[in-house]
Amino acid sequence: MSRLIFKLETLNPNLRTTFFKHKIYTNYLANSVYAIKNKNTSHGLFGKVELFPDIRNMETVDEISKHITKLANQKIPIYRGMISLSEYDASRLGYLNQEKWQELLENKLPSIASKLNVKYEDLQYIGAVHLEKGHPHFQFMIWSKGKEKSNYYIKYQLKDKLRLEFTNDVFREDLLPIYQEKDLAKKNILAENQIINKLKQVSQNNDFINSIIKYEKDSQTNKIMRQIFKDEDLKGIIELILDLKQDLQATEGSIKYEYLKKYPNIIKKIDIISDKIIDTSYECKLQIENYINAKQKIVEFRYSNEKKLQYQQQKIKTETEKEVLKLIGNKVLDFERKLLNSNGDYTNSRYINETRTYINGIFDFLCSLSNREENKYKMLQLKYKKQLSKQAKKEKAIEKRNSSSWNWEDEI
Repeated sequence: MSRLIFKLETLNPNLRTTFFKHKIYTNYLANSVYAIKNKNTSHGLFGKVELFPDIRNMETVDEISKHITKLANQKIPIYRGMISLSEYDASRLGYLNQEKWQELLENKLPSIASKLNVKYEDLQYIGAVHLEKGHPHFQFMIWSKGKEKSNYYIKYQLKDKLRLEFTNDVFREDLLPIYQEKDLAKKNILAENQIINKLKQVSQNNDFINSIIKYEKDSQTNKIMRQIFKDEDLKGIIELILDLKQDLQATEGSIKYEYLKKYPNIIKKIDIISDKIIDTSYECKLQIENYINAKQKIVEFRYSNEKKLQYQQQKIKTETEKEVLKLIGNKVLDFERKLLNSNGDYTNSRYINETRTYINGIFDFLCSLSNREENKYKMLQLKYKKQLSKQAKKEKAIEKRNSSSWNWEDEI
């Protein structure tokens, strides 16, 4: 199965139902709960349309929807496309923002124009990035503004060629070593012993090994939140953030949690915002629970006395909850600093979109914390098992010390 899913199709422009389907689809692209919203608007639509040079900053998509409807009335073929990646690949390769997907599509517009038999300069499109759990993807609508008639049917071979082109673009860095190896093999440049020597050099290169380990860790900690925050969910948090902003303007010194402890009322407000974020996001709450549980499991290796263990685990829970409030509080203050240093006016949509982004960032941060502690626990568990294994052998040796000989395999 391909690691990239690509679809391109169109509806018969002569059917009456096509008119309604295009209108509904345009609104779905822009306003889906999964869509990455534009900075200053409540929709996630962007693209390249001659009549609308600044789609990202349009307050609504009503005019665009009317334009699509007009095209449908004129029976102009409008192609619907989708490019989808796994969550792992999207995180690893940076396809979690609009700009990356837009660059990918626009680099391929000349090829799409050629395969659809239209002029490149006439090609228009709108689209939106939808960050759905498991398969983040880019959905778009594309058409020609030219007067020439084009066939709405797309041959499978053309679609497959485009899929391969997009795959090569997205996974260029992954595929480059393969192409290089294939080319070298064809030319018989590398002898077998040279390859072995290269592999030995790589296996002994600590920097290379460390970079691979870091890459694996980073790829495991990158996740996409399943929970979708509606605008009304965030309004209460925004009100608290704006209230805190007013108080911070009257403070002196660094805007960090530790330094602000001389302002108890401000610390209290920061903690209230942190609690509100945790209460709003059950996924953040789950990661905090995982973080605490991992820390509590680690302490099991230090205490055999049940009462002492329970006392320490409760102590860890209390201390970790305070630690998490401080960590989230500093993330909140990062946002506050950005607001204080911003020269431009913030629209309501921008507040909502950036608050949503910061909560996603807090989720990512909590994921990394819980994963780190879980890995610590697994390492200790492995180490403890090895120690038990050595101890078991010692005990067996003492038990059999008076025997003339015995077979370890028979005893296991």
